[in-house]
Amino acid sequence: MTRSDWKDICGAELSALGIQNFSPLEICDVGRTAKGIELAAPTLDLIGNVVKLIDVLQWLRDYEISAPILVNSWYRDPDYNYAIGGVARSMHLTCGAADIVKVGYEPYQVAAMLEAHPLSDQFGIGNYNTFTHIDIRGMIGRNAPARW
Repeated sequence: MTRSDWKDICGAELSALGIQNFSPLEICDVGRTAKGIELAAPTLDLIGNVVKLIDVLQWLRDYEISAPILVNSWYRDPDYNYAIGGVARSMHLTCGAADIVKVGYEPYQVAAMLEAHPLSDQFGIGNYNTFTHIDIRGMIGRNAPARW
């Protein structure tokens, strides 16, 4: 699927669901390259995972003081994930994980906000120096919670 196809197809899905704060290229920046490997679009059967994660990200966006969520990495196809050093069973492969920044907050603060979510026992939350990882592992049949 081309970058343009992905923008059109995923954009139509997001629009039909009334999703306004997240875009197809945040979910998957089709065509981005790392170490010579080009990121491919996810299959459309993963859109359900996208919507579940968007619900969590929208909650986080609106938590306490509303602030934008910047996405560093969401979907990764297996080849791209391998090229950047991602783990073999990465939640990014499922469209169920994102590495994010909440504007104006430190990663540890974002992790604490995610712990306050009513479904936090279904999440994987990783606290890194420059971003926070969030995934919905328990919501899609993987063991949860996970913290690092």
